[in-house]
Amino acid sequence: MIFHSKASFSLVLLLSAFVQSCATTGIKTLSPTQRAKLIVQVANGALLEGDPTGALQHLAKAEESDPNLPELHHTKALAYHAKHDDIRAIAEARLAVSIQPAYSEANNTLGKLLLDQGRYDEAEKPLMVAATNPLYRDSYRAYTNLGILYYRKEDDKKSEDALSKAIQESPTLSCIAYYYMGHIHLKNGSVLTALGDYEKASQKFCAGFADAHLAVGVLYEKNKDYEHARKKFLDIKQSFPNTKIAEQAMEHLKYIP
Repeated sequence: MIFHSKASFSLVLLLSAFVQSCATTGIKTLSPTQRAKLIVQVANGALLEGDPTGALQHLAKAEESDPNLPELHHTKALAYHAKHDDIRAIAEARLAVSIQPAYSEANNTLGKLLLDQGRYDEAEKPLMVAATNPLYRDSYRAYTNLGILYYRKEDDKKSEDALSKAIQESPTLSCIAYYYMGHIHLKNGSVLTALGDYEKASQKFCAGFADAHLAVGVLYEKNKDYEHARKKFLDIKQSFPNTKIAEQAMEHLKYIP
């Protein structure tokens, strides 16, 4: 047998393992929903490997088994988004939520997709559903998206409240929440507080967040702390080579005395 992708090979392994388990436990066949769920897991693996087309191929097979599985449509939304087809992505996320209204991950995905299109009024409801679900482990993501939504609507108070909740839910992973909190504090003239926010957005688990590193360097430059600004911009060039952020850092570096 010829396997056309890692995901195809993974599907065969996963189904084979399940069949062996069934033989051991006395279960003889997979139900359509069980089969669909297994295939969705493989599709998720394909997405992680950067293969959204392969993911959609697997999801088509899963849909033959159970077209009403909400996880299936959520993964389709993610796959279409990876292929830059947000019209279909939004449609699939809406379908996942219509099948299971309390599905937090799908609500967050739907809200984020709408947020990115500037459809703020539509985005707020699904994001709120996800953020306020006490069983959703990643509620900080939804609160962060709400914070961004309110920030773009120029409602700094509601934005700060949502971002604070994101940070409270996950202090170590709320990189973007700290970043937007820095924007709010900077807008209000609290430069040192903003600097602290940007630094938190660029440390530990957030170390790969290039925009936050650049924000730190720019604030050092504005404060005329040229020594730290120069060091930060050079660090950005080294840590994020051949990126627009590195180019911007080098542009700032030109004007440091």
